[in-house]
Amino acid sequence: MRRLNLNGGRIAVTLVNGESNVPIGKLLTHRNGRNMEDTKPAVVETADERYMVPVVRSTFRILEELSRSGGLGLNEICARTGVSKSTVFRVLTTLHSMGYVLRDPNRRSYLVSPSLADLVPEGAGIEQIRNIALPHMIMLRDSFGETVNLGHLQIDKIVYVEVVPSEYALRLSERQGATCPLHATALGKAILAVSRPELVKSLLARCTFEPFTEHTITDRDEFALELDRVRKRGYALDEEENMLMATCVAAPIVDPNGVPVAAISISGPSSRFHPKRDRKAVEALVGAVRAIAQELVRPGHLEPPAA
Repeated sequence: MRRLNLNGGRIAVTLVNGESNVPIGKLLTHRNGRNMEDTKPAVVETADERYMVPVVRSTFRILEELSRSGGLGLNEICARTGVSKSTVFRVLTTLHSMGYVLRDPNRRSYLVSPSLADLVPEGAGIEQIRNIALPHMIMLRDSFGETVNLGHLQIDKIVYVEVVPSEYALRLSERQGATCPLHATALGKAILAVSRPELVKSLLARCTFEPFTEHTITDRDEFALELDRVRKRGYALDEEENMLMATCVAAPIVDPNGVPVAAISISGPSSRFHPKRDRKAVEALVGAVRAIAQELVRPGHLEPPAA
């Protein structure tokens, strides 16, 4: 007796007499007696793949490439995405007619239109980051006992998006929505260190470098050197620069294009929290922001509609 089963995506036959996992191509023959061993293995689709729409996938590949690279011509888009020229042309024509892609007639190139941003509700991006970051923040708080903060750049200040407070009686704790300066906080330095040079130059040109404590960096050139140090080691320190007797370490959350979308910090009293000596806290923080960044770009899995 023979039973059919799937084995690693190939159809196989199991024989009751003990012979098993024999590819069906070895057992079947054409009527003319030719062996069918060369028959291609059966392809088993996953549930997700069965519900995929190829042209939608191609559309977003095109938009992602335009977003990363700026203006691109038709042939460049085809080469970078692997999508056929006829499909790229039809997709771009449709997006252009809807106002989501701009066309430069002089360079014969296409650009993503700012209209795409209108599809995203205000605050949706940072809310997604907050939802993904929160379990990691709780883990850091429980592991090291200190307050953990999530902040992002808003114009020329850092805004606290989420705060997981320490359970110690003596603790540092900001409130959601509060702001803090770029130059005197670990969150600000972490984000600036990996931001576009032109943005950093613009922000620092407007910064007054107000001294909040005797440890605040108030010299523009010295602050530029501090950002170099942050960039090299991958995290930033605030050693009583924003508040006396308060120490903080922060690391940026960076998207696939190298843009910092937020940062996470651990902060505590200087008498208790020593990130320079406690390498485990720094390593856990850097690991957490990397994990959050990976989760932000991980494709979602939709459940198929009910039959």
